Amino acid sequence: MSYRPHYHFAPPFGWMNDPNGLCQLDGVYHLFYQYHPFGVEWDDMHWGHATSTDLIHWENKPIALRPDQDYDRDGVFSGSALVKDGVLHLFYTGNTWLDEKKEALHQVQCLATSMDGKVFKKDDRNPLISEIPRRGSAHVRDPKVWEKDERFYMILGTRDEADGKVILYESDDALHWIERGVIAGETGRHGWMWECPDIFSLDGQDILLLSPQGMEPDDDRYHNLHQCGYFVGTLDLDAPRFNHGAFTELDYGHDFYAAQTFCDERGRRILIGWNAMWESACPEQTEGWANQMTLPRELTLREGHLYMTPIEEVNKLRKTSRILDNRDFFGDAFELSFETDGDFQFECFGENAIFSKTGQILKLYRSHSPLDIRRLEAEGISFRIFVDRSSIEVFINEGEFVFSSRVYGQQSFKHRLSGNIINPILHQY
Repeated sequence: MSYRPHYHFAPPFGWMNDPNGLCQLDGVYHLFYQYHPFGVEWDDMHWGHATSTDLIHWENKPIALRPDQDYDRDGVFSGSALVKDGVLHLFYTGNTWLDEKKEALHQVQCLATSMDGKVFKKDDRNPLISEIPRRGSAHVRDPKVWEKDERFYMILGTRDEADGKVILYESDDALHWIERGVIAGETGRHGWMWECPDIFSLDGQDILLLSPQGMEPDDDRYHNLHQCGYFVGTLDLDAPRFNHGAFTELDYGHDFYAAQTFCDERGRRILIGWNAMWESACPEQTEGWANQMTLPRELTLREGHLYMTPIEEVNKLRKTSRILDNRDFFGDAFELSFETDGDFQFECFGENAIFSKTGQILKLYRSHSPLDIRRLEAEGISFRIFVDRSSIEVFINEGEFVFSSRVYGQQSFKHRLSGNIINPILHQY
């Protein structure tokens, strides 16, 4: 069987990582992504491009941005989109290597625009920001840009010798930028580099989303190579400072990183993450492609906690639905929903992945390794599980907690649900 998903976005060929430039323009959703079209390993990054009218069915488009200028010759790295007066502005990091080992680098912030979402032109004034931040390093990347009160703001992820941090810039025209300073970081507890920062407001509070590198495991938490999570707080643009509470992991699975959000024309705050992890196995590389995105998720904030639920458009994928009388069933693309008042176990693709609840311990096990387990102590009542060829996404309590992982080595399309299960419904896709 092929590992290529039925309903998750994956590149047509080549390597893919971070989602970039998520936006909606004139009713059309745009997904850009880090892309190496000439091989199945990470290398000089381009921006791949796909469009959709429902965030579920995607149409591949020509490459949007290539590393073809002196300031970005070694990579068009991650960034964001800003739609202003009908023009699509793509802000990204241009990368150049300063040594053959690809260890020393120079990173600058750049702009490309499009009037139609099809043809993209890099700005003649690039790079817009080329100086190393006063309290950062040469590692400074992944611009997230937004507009507020006729001013433009940009945050970048960076590091110093020990700590990751986020730096704020301000502009009156989105071209000429002034460094305002560090707004978050330097805690000594949250890793040595903060990538892919994103900031937005929900329910009257500000959320800083980021992907820290170098966090140490803490009991059952932070066992991936790198993490993705958020702080809830208040952004003071005058100080400037982001005053926040504790860091919360956003997804508890094996494969979730570099998540980015945007607000669509309906006012929904939607998130897409990279459904992979650095240095993890990618057996699909033998098929000429690598990695996929998560399902798009709508975000809500409840009592200071981010909930992620699959966007309602996923319901379009349902071809047949039935109550599970026989707890053994077959399929390679489906949604399974149920409630529980006790312990249960879901065996996926034989036993290549097992999700279970024992008491208040939720656990996702993969057969890649006896120790390849992700655990969370939490009360789980309702569950929606999405399986797609080589992935599993588990949404618990209407998105209060989520586990997202890739699953490989399938020898069988057989699945089994056992234990204290209430009203199990299978939607075949």
